[in-house]
Amino acid sequence: MQRAKNKTGDMILLFRHSQDELLGWKQSKEIFYCPICKERVIIRSGERVIPHFAHLPHTECLLSGGGEGVYHEKGKLQLFKWLSHFNMKTELEVYFPEISQRADIFVQIEEKKIAIEFQCARVSQEEILSRMQGYKSIGMESIWILGAKFLKQKGSYTFQTNYFLDTFIRSSPQKDYPQLFFYDPFISEMAILHHLYPLQTSKAFAKQLVYPLYHLHFKHLFQKEKIPGSFSEIWVKEVHRLRTKVEESYGTIYKLRRWLYNNGYLFQHLPSICFLPIPYHAAVTIPFYKWQAELYVSCLANLKTGDRINITEIKKILYSFYSKDTFDFSESLHIYLQLLHRSGYIEMQSGSILRTNQKMISYSSQEKALQGDQLFFHSFFTEKKAKYEHD
Repeated sequence: MQRAKNKTGDMILLFRHSQDELLGWKQSKEIFYCPICKERVIIRSGERVIPHFAHLPHTECLLSGGGEGVYHEKGKLQLFKWLSHFNMKTELEVYFPEISQRADIFVQIEEKKIAIEFQCARVSQEEILSRMQGYKSIGMESIWILGAKFLKQKGSYTFQTNYFLDTFIRSSPQKDYPQLFFYDPFISEMAILHHLYPLQTSKAFAKQLVYPLYHLHFKHLFQKEKIPGSFSEIWVKEVHRLRTKVEESYGTIYKLRRWLYNNGYLFQHLPSICFLPIPYHAAVTIPFYKWQAELYVSCLANLKTGDRINITEIKKILYSFYSKDTFDFSESLHIYLQLLHRSGYIEMQSGSILRTNQKMISYSSQEKALQGDQLFFHSFFTEKKAKYEHD
């Protein structure tokens, strides 16, 4: 930690003092105390150690958990110095006794209070959510910047995800526009992922922007980005890979292919509307193409022009495949129906949908499926981009 009190009660921020001062304190055996537990702390420093205060062995204190590591300490200090350049109150290592939590950095913009955490250790989802809820309980937002080691890029617009990252995506400050932030203190670069769409349980589609830290303004963390023009091309490649991937003779997707076949459909020939991207904040953990295919075969494919069906009935059909207590499709389904409405296949009218005369095409070959996907998603993302830019 960087904060401690000296014997006269003055708060010392260690990074603001020179190596000569630190050496003088160590030689004179200057005494310092933890601002939380009031126990004595000592200065640790060296060629490979960022100067910090450390508790003595066997001290029982919230902040005596074995040190933070060079990576975390270095990044925390760099982020604090960066944030200090902007017109807002900025404090390092602020402890909130009412929730027994310490924020790496605390910022206040007028009446808005924000805890900023530089998270470099992988901890449980329960612990992260508990800490987020702790800040929320005292009227504070929290922004979590992850160590760059958690950023695993798989392709131009594809990134590895897991339950740890999922926690931060779903708890993003802007619920309808989730983002992930990553920082590397050794090269002083911030990477931000925008437009997150889940592809699989361990893979997401996103736009990445990388900034040198001191070329980045704090407000850029909340800035929405345009959808890239190449999104449709990359998405079509992902859908084509899904359509043509050879599955083992077991597992969820194999069972889906068998179920489709028994109902007269081939997975690789399904309409493009069975692969619509659902924003990450609204997605369920089930593969998006699985429940969309099930809904298409069980409901949408049977609707004729002019047919009307209540959305509650559509939900019942969807929940016939899943436990309602386990998955909540409400938001995913709402967005999916909105996308179908925007694409001209249905009209949404006060709790129900009306089927239009636009055909939902099942393809007759993989080649035609690829061609159809290219046409459909080019139009889909072009319209989405235009709407986003208008908004």
